[in-house]
Amino acid sequence: MQILIHYPFTPEQIEAFRQAAAQHGHTVIHAADEAAALAAAPDAEVILGYFLPAVCAAAPRLRWIQSFSAGMDKFLFPEIIARGEVQISNVAGLYASQGGEHAWALLLALTRQIPLAIHNQDKHRWAGEPVIEVTGSTLGVIGMGGFGMEIAKRAQGYDMTVIAVDAVRAQAPSYVAELKPATRQNLHDLLRRADIVMTACPLTAETYHLISHEELALMKPSAYLINVTRGGIVDEAALIDALNAGQIAGAGLDVVEKEPLSPDNPLWDAPNLILTPHRAGASQHRPRKIFEFFMQNLERYLQGERPVNLIDKRRGF
Repeated sequence: MQILIHYPFTPEQIEAFRQAAAQHGHTVIHAADEAAALAAAPDAEVILGYFLPAVCAAAPRLRWIQSFSAGMDKFLFPEIIARGEVQISNVAGLYASQGGEHAWALLLALTRQIPLAIHNQDKHRWAGEPVIEVTGSTLGVIGMGGFGMEIAKRAQGYDMTVIAVDAVRAQAPSYVAELKPATRQNLHDLLRRADIVMTACPLTAETYHLISHEELALMKPSAYLINVTRGGIVDEAALIDALNAGQIAGAGLDVVEKEPLSPDNPLWDAPNLILTPHRAGASQHRPRKIFEFFMQNLERYLQGERPVNLIDKRRGF
């Protein structure tokens, strides 16, 4: 069997993959670019990292792909979905702790007026505006996968009541007061009740513009909206309208529908909005975590075991 690695691992990490594969009589090819990946594709049974359409089309023996991404919306092209013999694993949960931190960073920056403080510091001005205490409030979490679980865990430190909806998970962890199926009715009920809403669901056909004009109108005027998972879940035009009208108190976005955000996009100028450039999954530990996860899952595959984090390609997660 040949294992094709198309990801910027270090030489030491590539050697570790080679040694692991050699113990089972298999070989590893490391492709530095698409041309090298295409050349190696015909003999590849496994791809670790990037799996480009042309490379997959040139790989008739392909059976398993290990993606470096948690969200799969940008990677599941029709041809790979149609190939029933090819399984795909993602890294769901691997970036959850830093994602949870980032969601809370956005919320606290909004409620404690941190952007204004930085602006005033630049001007050497000692002044402030009213701030909001989140302790004891109600947090609504949309999606209870890795990001959602880490977001909800952190709410315990603020004595918050956590309510959530999820399309798959049915049993609430101890720190979630209420977990309901992700129906439209349950989502709308969550939006009416929550003081803070954090989206933590994947982007699929069902969740595209999940939060739009109707949903934002249901939220409290004092409520905040945070999205650190995928652009497209929040209808940006609807959010701009809601912020300009004072329909909600503020929003924090780490992701937008089309990245990078163009300089002329009106999101830049929306009031009470903090934008960060898709950094929620970033961490000094991320390269090591990816390597360790890939290695553990490859070992499972080489031993004839089922890899973890296999996705449903048609559902998109």
